[in-house]
Amino acid sequence: MQIISSYGVELRKQNIPIRQTLEIYRSAVSYLIGIYVQVWEELAEIPDAKRRFNAAEHLVHTTKKNHACFDFDIRFPKMPSYLRRSAIQHALGTVSSYKTRLDLWEKTDGKSGKHSFRKNF
Repeated sequence: MQIISSYGVELRKQNIPIRQTLEIYRSAVSYLIGIYVQVWEELAEIPDAKRRFNAAEHLVHTTKKNHACFDFDIRFPKMPSYLRRSAIQHALGTVSSYKTRLDLWEKTDGKSGKHSFRKNF
């Protein structure tokens, strides 16, 4: 007779690094949203999405050839480029969406409730 046994093990606190990364990402997006709301008039004039993204990245990221206008690199040091670019894209999309909805609301004479802007998500 062959005896087979099985058991389950619960893994606890294995996702702590993911949660910490998510908190950093969310705070970076919130910070970027605040920046892009301030300079949206300039960014909105750029019709090409790729050029708009590049301009938005140049505002917050310092390189050899570019000096950033905002202190994003100081607040979020050593942030990987893929995570920084994702946060920039998310923030641009959020601000663009809000501004579009606000314009549509204003065109309807503001009859319904005004769209609120949620900086934190």
